[in-house]
Amino acid sequence: MRWGLCHCFIVGLCGMCAFAEACVLPIILVIVPFMACDLSLNTSQVTAVYATLTLGMAIGAFAFGTIIDASGRKDCIPVTMLAVFCATITLSFAQTMLLIYLSIFILGVGLAGNNVVLRVYLIEILPIKRRGFCLVILDLLGIIGYISALGLSWLLMPSIIQFQNKKFRPNSWRVLTGLGGIPNLIMACATSLLPTSPRYLLYRRRYEEALAVLRQIYAINNSKHAATYSLHSLNNCVRPNEEDEEITRNVITIMRRFCIKTCKRIREICSTPLKCTTLLGICMNLLQFPGIIWIALWNTQLLQETEDFNKSSKKNATCIISVENLALGFLQNCQEVDTDRFSGFFYLSLSYILGEILLLIGIDVISRKIFLMLSGLMGTAACLGLLFTAHNIVRVILSLIILAAYTIGCTTIPIIIMENYFTGVRGTIIGISRIFPYFIGSFTKLFLNIQCVTSIYIMSGILMSAVVAGSQMPDLTRLPMHE
Repeated sequence: MRWGLCHCFIVGLCGMCAFAEACVLPIILVIVPFMACDLSLNTSQVTAVYATLTLGMAIGAFAFGTIIDASGRKDCIPVTMLAVFCATITLSFAQTMLLIYLSIFILGVGLAGNNVVLRVYLIEILPIKRRGFCLVILDLLGIIGYISALGLSWLLMPSIIQFQNKKFRPNSWRVLTGLGGIPNLIMACATSLLPTSPRYLLYRRRYEEALAVLRQIYAINNSKHAATYSLHSLNNCVRPNEEDEEITRNVITIMRRFCIKTCKRIREICSTPLKCTTLLGICMNLLQFPGIIWIALWNTQLLQETEDFNKSSKKNATCIISVENLALGFLQNCQEVDTDRFSGFFYLSLSYILGEILLLIGIDVISRKIFLMLSGLMGTAACLGLLFTAHNIVRVILSLIILAAYTIGCTTIPIIIMENYFTGVRGTIIGISRIFPYFIGSFTKLFLNIQCVTSIYIMSGILMSAVVAGSQMPDLTRLPMHE
């Protein structure tokens, strides 16, 4: 299937879904310090909120990864986005810690689920030559949504502080939370315009429906009647499901079959010849456990802490990176924004756009594996460079390189993994590979408290390990996906 107008529409709509999803996380990051001031939360409760969000993301990634292999891709997109919307609305009205934790958990489930479903759906509907390019566009629009939400939060923070102690508060963290969820409701409705994944229909042996979808895409792409589409047989294009589907309305039976088939898919991706690829894919995703927001926060605090450390006259001063400072650093106190921290975080995050643009230019030209390795090596060199310079401008440039390299890895790794698995297990492998990084991310948010130098060594190790693992992965650039 050649590239055309229909593909542009699908990529644009999926990109707007990614934009809406990406708006939520930075808003949550900003509102938690205000929530702590408003509800008098202690530090352990604040870190527990972030840990609960990441735990929900671990559950959501695995749950929706297995669900889309069992019931289809398209119908799960609005479900995840509605979960995000309902969670943000519930959070905006929450008054107790139980409801806050529950809302944050569901929010994490929806965000991670949407991230998985969108990528699996989109990769299955794209032509070979534009596959990598369009998946990078998806992440680029997500980054733009993340930056836009940060900008909106920055504009609203002064007025939120102004109304902090008033009984009537037309502007507060609750309003900002609700605003973050509204785009997800709009895009959940808009996803009804997306066609069903033809690869998944072929996997389910629904050949007539798959042919109808392909004819529809062909007609829109070429402005011709669907009857002129020349392909009449789709046999052997996609490895079909080997089992006949029995229709039943018994919920217990449905759940039992779902669990059995999920276990079968997991065994399949953990057996030869996929065993080695699965292990490498899990390792590469595991190395992405901090997440782009927390890497930018780490880098922002690192620059501030090292600058203060260099200015300090105390010989025994220690540069420390702690989760409390990362989580609450946007406010100096409940009445004053830390403008330096917020502006530094905002401007450093712009490097993510630079990384995505570089990837956009070269991902379908240069081998995906080579791109991943080069970016990882540059990021590692920049990390180690932080240890040998005290010049602020040089440190900022090195930080921009680190963040750009990290986001290139975050985008490239899922593409490499998805291309190496057939349609019946593609969602399952993405879901499984994201369980461990989210669990480790949740754990670190509870206990992170390390020295700056140690954190630099850890970050350089993460980037270098991704290079080593990525070099062993099969590369399907400009080749058909594995079926």
